[in-house]
Amino acid sequence: MYKTIEQIHEEYDGQWVFLINCVENESGSTAGGEVVLHSERRDKVLREMEKYWHENGETYIFYAGKVPEGVGVLL
Repeated sequence: MYKTIEQIHEEYDGQWVFLINCVENESGSTAGGEVVLHSERRDKVLREMEKYWHENGETYIFYAGKVPEGVGVLL
């Protein structure tokens, strides 16, 4: 089921989220997609996302919420 990035941030606050079938807005940023994986543990999401490598279309992984202190994120 498609959800906007705003809905995802609200529902999955404090979790890593992996989306498939992403849609971009006019500025090229991800506007939303279908949540297929989510967890407080990044390694769990990274391991399980292999199941979706065959998917056509855009995918996106991100942390929903404020990044905890002591955690680094590369863009």
